[in-house]
Amino acid sequence: MALAAAVALVLLSCGFDADRANIVFVMTDDQPKNTVLAMPNVRSRIAGEGMTFSNAYVTESLCCPSRASILRGQYPHNTGVERNYAPDGGAQTFRENGKEAATVATELRRGGYATALVGKYLNGYDASYKPPGWNYWYAKAEPGVPGLKVRKNSTVRDYAGRHGSWSDRLRDKALGFLKRRAGKDKPFALFLWSAQPHLEAGDYAERYSGLYQNAKLPPKPSYNEDVSDKPEWIRSRSPLTGADRNQLNEWHQNQLRSTRQVDDAVGDVLDLLRSKGELSNTYVIFTSDNGTQMGEHRWFSHHGAKSTPYEEAANVPLYVKGPGVPHGAKSNELILNNDFAPTFEAIAGLTPPAYTDGRSVLPAWKGGTLSRTAFLNERPTTDDSPMPPYRAALSKSHTYVHWGTEERNLYVRPQDPYENENAYNPANPPALADRLDALAGCAGDSCRAAEDGPNRTGGAK
Repeated sequence: MALAAAVALVLLSCGFDADRANIVFVMTDDQPKNTVLAMPNVRSRIAGEGMTFSNAYVTESLCCPSRASILRGQYPHNTGVERNYAPDGGAQTFRENGKEAATVATELRRGGYATALVGKYLNGYDASYKPPGWNYWYAKAEPGVPGLKVRKNSTVRDYAGRHGSWSDRLRDKALGFLKRRAGKDKPFALFLWSAQPHLEAGDYAERYSGLYQNAKLPPKPSYNEDVSDKPEWIRSRSPLTGADRNQLNEWHQNQLRSTRQVDDAVGDVLDLLRSKGELSNTYVIFTSDNGTQMGEHRWFSHHGAKSTPYEEAANVPLYVKGPGVPHGAKSNELILNNDFAPTFEAIAGLTPPAYTDGRSVLPAWKGGTLSRTAFLNERPTTDDSPMPPYRAALSKSHTYVHWGTEERNLYVRPQDPYENENAYNPANPPALADRLDALAGCAGDSCRAAEDGPNRTGGAK
């Protein structure tokens, strides 16, 4: 028996199927959806050859909670990661509360996948250790750590003072992993998690600096709007000035340059997969960990105007191509960041752990429908931002927000896509108010039951 056949037989006897699809999961940081216009590879080679999901959302519109939810398949109130940094957040909390010990990485590796994370991990990561579950690890320490420390498996390097683009290094490391794994008996799962574009988005290679010099922030009716319908924390904000608009235009141009660099890396990844004969058997997923507001509802800051239930922060780009995914299709099914872990585990032929709140959305990726009609977007704790905590229930058509100040908002998005008019009527509360109560404390099966709920999508009782 040939060696390759013998190896395949051994893997099958251990429950490993060498023909299972590979996974390449590309994720950006704080990317507004409109900047996808600067990503021709994503638009033509992933969306054009796969599916676009218009109703893709995160369950907390903040980097670290979103990434922890992706790794665990849980809502933030169950991961315990509710902020970017300790207490109640950051890599430290994720590790100390034991959640890092069991993630989609540990599950995939247990199932026979070669796993890799290249790029940004969780906020607060200090490069002092390699998390469990990853065969290959290349992650940068947070900016607060002195120098520019990067952990490559068991080795820490300091790139401070060295020339070259950090994002180009990520591309090269990702391509190196794929070259080593392509054609092997084990399927692979690459998580290429960029730190681009972020808000100010100044981290791009010099060769992109001449692009988009005349780009302007797209006008929206919600930009610098009349905020009389909004909660007090927004009403107290001053109108944005001309200088603010100029600053946002500059950041928008930088975001376009940064996302274009990510897009070029995506093109290189797709080219390599094709040259190695792996593209047809690989799911390629592109998304962002959250969006950010660029002056909508008068909200922007140097640290990122996220952490809200508004569309600009909670609704993210999502494009998927792979085996069985129809080409050029579009779906309005509700897809969450909680769903990536169980979906990847389904691709691997694994049963998701009992703690999982999300669900496999592989049927939706193949053009089918889901039973989910609502979900929770939450901000369980406060931080140094002016906004209070909140819990929100969203359907395909409605956004209902219950702020920690006891203020309530309801937006009917088909009629009010920019969420300018609060439709909440205390005399006739929406059905989503009941759903919110069920979602707020859910765990595991009860989350999926609360998301499916009765046969209604958020209108008035």
